[in-house]
Amino acid sequence: MSEMISPFRLPGSSSLYAPEKSGEGIRANVLLGLTVSVVLVGGVGAWAATTSLAGAVIASGTVVVESSAKKVQHQTGGIVGAINVREGDRVAAGDVIVRLDETLTRANLQIIAQQYDRTIARQARLQAERLGLPAIDLPESLIKRVAEPEVEVLIAGEKALFESRTKAGAGLKSQLEARSEQLAKQIEGLVAQRKSMDESAALVERDYNSLKTLYDKKLVSLERVSELQLELSRLRGESGRLAAAIAETEGKISETRLQTLQVDEDMRKDVNEELRELDGKEVELVERKAVAKDQLARTEIRAPQAGLVQELAVHTVGGVISPGETIMLIVPEQDRLVVDAMVAPASIDDVEPGQPVSIRFSAFDANTTPECKGTVQRVSADLIKDPQRQISYFVARTTLDDQKSCLRGSRRLQPGMPAEVHIQTGERNVWSYVMKPLSDQVHRAFRE
Repeated sequence: MSEMISPFRLPGSSSLYAPEKSGEGIRANVLLGLTVSVVLVGGVGAWAATTSLAGAVIASGTVVVESSAKKVQHQTGGIVGAINVREGDRVAAGDVIVRLDETLTRANLQIIAQQYDRTIARQARLQAERLGLPAIDLPESLIKRVAEPEVEVLIAGEKALFESRTKAGAGLKSQLEARSEQLAKQIEGLVAQRKSMDESAALVERDYNSLKTLYDKKLVSLERVSELQLELSRLRGESGRLAAAIAETEGKISETRLQTLQVDEDMRKDVNEELRELDGKEVELVERKAVAKDQLARTEIRAPQAGLVQELAVHTVGGVISPGETIMLIVPEQDRLVVDAMVAPASIDDVEPGQPVSIRFSAFDANTTPECKGTVQRVSADLIKDPQRQISYFVARTTLDDQKSCLRGSRRLQPGMPAEVHIQTGERNVWSYVMKPLSDQVHRAFRE
């Protein structure tokens, strides 16, 4: 008959106290596990409460030129006449990089310049006429260009007109003066006739008085006396007529002299009116000429600064440039490079100028390129929206403290390189990192 094995005894054991020893071992293991757990949790908790970790705002960035690349644009646009640069060319400030077609602009300037020349030539002629000068006092700007065919023809025409108008005025005054002299001679004749009439009348009056005395004595007939009386009346009437003719002729002389003066007055009046019109026209043409010269000068598009040509947008002579269109970018070559970091709006409160940053450039090998240290130089005052990527961000411009120490060998920064920027925000213990999400959730739950 086989031996029954007690359920409280381990196989191979003959002691009745084996179950007690087994229970003590389990308790010891549990106690050991609890002790290890307490020590582990306590140690981790103590480490979390006493250990501080540096916080940082992580933002993606781009290497840019500190003074920024300059856009080359044209205010009014036009037709491309010549392209003097290619992508990547080095240019100096003021170099002509693109030349627009100047046919219409130059023609417009030439038309305005010709109108201006005609205006100042007419002004010079009219001034000479108003002042009664013997010749036109031409402006210096026309005298210097007298060898030009257009200017030569213009001056010759104004001189001919000046001489013609001067001769016409002088001829009219000469005619009036001749008429005055003729009338003066007529007066001399009339005065002589009147004098003769007065003398004849005096003689007839004397004879009449003598005959009248004789008639009173009945020595002569009445008929003889009447004849002398009639003759005396006729002579006196003729003398009066001559006196009236003399007065009328003197009036004509005065009128003629007034007409002579009026010739000069009318000429001055006409000249002054023309000069007033020309003065206003001259001011207008000076402004239009300045605008046309500026437009012609703007057909030469010049580099706003020294640097490299990038993003050249015109490649065809004869192509059209729209007003305000970006033709190319001029990136400064010697300017300092900085990093513009795009900070999320939720993190902007933790970023301010002067904070230290760590920058890593993803274009370089991370194993051989250490992090570059830098400083936040400034933070944009307002949110920037990018409609193409549909993102919003603040720009934190950061400068590198020592570029040579972190970029060894042939590594060089280039504008447009991507970068990862860690903006240090201060130290916090590990416990706050662990508990803050939980406390935020509890705070939000109690608010709800």
